Amino acid sequence: MSADHGLGSLLAKELPLGVYRLPGRYDGEQIERMALDAGWLFAPVWGTGTKQGMLEAIGEALGFGDHYGRNLDALADCLRDLVADTLLLWADWAGLAENYPAAMAGIVQVLGQAERLAVVLVGQGPEVDVPALA
Repeated sequence: MSADHGLGSLLAKELPLGVYRLPGRYDGEQIERMALDAGWLFAPVWGTGTKQGMLEAIGEALGFGDHYGRNLDALADCLRDLVADTLLLWADWAGLAENYPAAMAGIVQVLGQAERLAVVLVGQGPEVDVPALA
């Protein structure tokens, strides 16, 4: 991935925070540099293929700690506590989306409501109801 203007627009807050898809090949290190250079925190997470596993992975990536209840309500509560703009780079999300589309939709919905979080789904996978970064 070259310096993607869609991702740059997101990091410059020219696009609303939320969940986006960046299809095709990507360079995680370049995305991390772009986020850090823009003053964001960066948190990579890899899909686990199950709702529970994904909730645990997100909590670990965002440093929620032992108080995190590992369910959608707890995720929403902990996301309210984010103190800085954070880019969550979610790789290997396709397994969850293919095998548990309702779980994927629920997690995406909660992540998309966070005030200080942008999520980028990277790589190939099934169609999900999130906009693509150009």
